[in-house]
Amino acid sequence: MGLLDTLERSIERVVRGAFSGRGGSVGPVEIATAVRRHMDRESSTAEHGAALAPNLYKIRLSEHDFAEAKKYGTALAEELCDEIIRHAESQGYTLLGPVKATFVKNTELRRGQMSIETQTDRTVKSSPPQPQAGVPRPPHAPSSGPAATAALPAQMARNTLEARSGLATLEHDGRSYTLEEQSTVIGRSSSADITISDTGVSRKHLEVASSGNRWVARDLGSTNGAYVDGQELRSTEAELFDGAVITLGNARMRFRLG
Repeated sequence: MGLLDTLERSIERVVRGAFSGRGGSVGPVEIATAVRRHMDRESSTAEHGAALAPNLYKIRLSEHDFAEAKKYGTALAEELCDEIIRHAESQGYTLLGPVKATFVKNTELRRGQMSIETQTDRTVKSSPPQPQAGVPRPPHAPSSGPAATAALPAQMARNTLEARSGLATLEHDGRSYTLEEQSTVIGRSSSADITISDTGVSRKHLEVASSGNRWVARDLGSTNGAYVDGQELRSTEAELFDGAVITLGNARMRFRLG
């Protein structure tokens, strides 16, 4: 179970509450989504063909969001490490060292903003450090916050194409629907491939299809729009990663790969 499930179910009332106040603060789902996308952008191919991804992640938050994250010690960072490892496994990425996630404060960021810095380092110690107390620093220098590390699973390297072209499904209302590689149309109409009985869903609302080695979601001109991990599709398509949440009307669907 990854960050999207674990944080929402296990510590949702304390962590989500801290990030859901006024002013557009960032929360666990937004952080996990941003980290996954950053992983994909920063992945590279080694000479022997393996897809490599960074194992060190520094998430910079505004002063307000950092203060809220720090209240929960290493719990948030530990869950984020698990999510990084899970995403690496699902996408076939190789991590060359233990994963470490650290939250730091950046006074130049506004509430609700974040930036991510990544590195690859084989020498990271695998024992989780304790949350560090605040240390006086220059006004614009980031201060270290909760951090955690996680060891790599025994079998991390997979073939990227094999991982991305595996069986894809959508989970909704206790059912699992296998997706067609060419196109699966979701909507209220009985002629849709997946029918959703919801007045907020258009007759043909959303299309999910494979595109090369990726899976993407496209809005089909719906009345109420469609969202992937909280981001509205509008006229663009969104790449789907394992665990992504698709929202149409009042319906929530979870994309699964493999």
